[in-house]
Amino acid sequence: MKKRMPHRRSAYLSLIATLLLLVALPFLYIGIQTTHEFLTRATGTKAAIIVDTTNLLEPIQPSWNSFAQGGEEQKNMLKPVSSKIAELSPRYIRIDHIYDHHRVVRRTASGTLEFDFKAVDDIVASILNTGAKPFFALSYMPQAIAQSDILSVPRDWNEWALVVQRTIERYSGKDGINLSDVQYEVWNEPDLFGNWKYAGNKNYLTLYEFAVKGAQNAQNVNEFKIGGPATTQLYKNWIVAFADYVTQNKLRLDFISWHRYTTDPTQFAKDASEVTGWLFSYPELVALPRIISEWGFDSDVHPGYDTNLAAAHSVAVIRQAINGYAALFAFEVVDGPDPANRKFWGRWGLLTHPSSGITPKPRFQAFKLLQALTGQRLHLEGEGTWVTGLAAKDGQIIRVLLSNYDYAGRNTEMVPVTFTHLQPGNYELKRTFLGKDTTSETIALSGDTLPVSVIMSANNVALLELLVPETVNPFLGN
Repeated sequence: MKKRMPHRRSAYLSLIATLLLLVALPFLYIGIQTTHEFLTRATGTKAAIIVDTTNLLEPIQPSWNSFAQGGEEQKNMLKPVSSKIAELSPRYIRIDHIYDHHRVVRRTASGTLEFDFKAVDDIVASILNTGAKPFFALSYMPQAIAQSDILSVPRDWNEWALVVQRTIERYSGKDGINLSDVQYEVWNEPDLFGNWKYAGNKNYLTLYEFAVKGAQNAQNVNEFKIGGPATTQLYKNWIVAFADYVTQNKLRLDFISWHRYTTDPTQFAKDASEVTGWLFSYPELVALPRIISEWGFDSDVHPGYDTNLAAAHSVAVIRQAINGYAALFAFEVVDGPDPANRKFWGRWGLLTHPSSGITPKPRFQAFKLLQALTGQRLHLEGEGTWVTGLAAKDGQIIRVLLSNYDYAGRNTEMVPVTFTHLQPGNYELKRTFLGKDTTSETIALSGDTLPVSVIMSANNVALLELLVPETVNPFLGN
């Protein structure tokens, strides 16, 4: 017995050490994570922006001025906010739930289908009042033709084709609302809503095929576009299967669409590059317009949607997506109602719900600043890990829009901004920050380079406007 005592004691001590290690592991993990975050932040690159005022790039095409509205309420959510959203000069406004929320289709006692678009007409009128055109997500399956619920396949695929045909004739038809350039997107997030696949019995490709059949059957219509697949993200297997099917079956496809929710703005540039690579072997598809028909930094509600975080993220995304897309639809226009009747509750809207008073959020203000980018884009370099930007020239005005996007909300920078290749003269420099009044100063320039500094707190957005004197040519060599 005495010979075994040291062994038992050793085992006991080993057990104690193991328990202590288990207790310490979470704290060790937190320490490692904190150290990693500190080192990452410490090695991040600070911005030193240089704007070459003579290096003109492509004309500014505001792909960002389209917006999407969800279906939190089965009524016209856009009507109370149409005058406010008009301030953003939207090009398109996307709506879904057009069939299930608004009872467009019903079956008569004799078994035929009848159509009533009055409720959707009212929403379209609100869209037109903003100056935009409608972008329809053709969803969800009308109960009158559904095999089971609104996410199911239809009883008869030809009835689904007829629904699409009548929708297009209503809004693009010369005998209907008579709109041109309306866009129709087949379904909304089919991989989520309905668990559609690109093979098997519940096949999105069949859904798309019969939607196109309906579009082709539409009579006496103006120009319109139809596309898809509007998946929750960009998936290679979906895009390749979709491309194979439409090319093999010679189906009409006018645009390719998907959704993107991510905290990483660079993902938008990666998406554009990747889809080009995947479609490279489809010459008839590779140059098609790409549309992100919903986007944000989180697909779930998040308090950041009520703060500068969403604003800075939006501008950072536009910077990354500036050349890769025909349209990006920020989700969403206006909040749904909060069950607890709170004004701010992390919903995606640019505007708060009318029941608590229509209030523009910081992201709305960011899109107002984006409106200032007109004319031709200018070459801008010296972006950092957090601060990125866009520059443009329109007449005698040079504009620079900067975003200090930091999801952690910690980075503050004194950002040097240098305008090069100017001529001597008295320049007016205006600065506008999110939610702040514009300030102005006059700067006498004797050389050809104008350096300024901009203090940017975390998740702030700044617009610089340099007004070139009328008496001088703003660009040497012109």
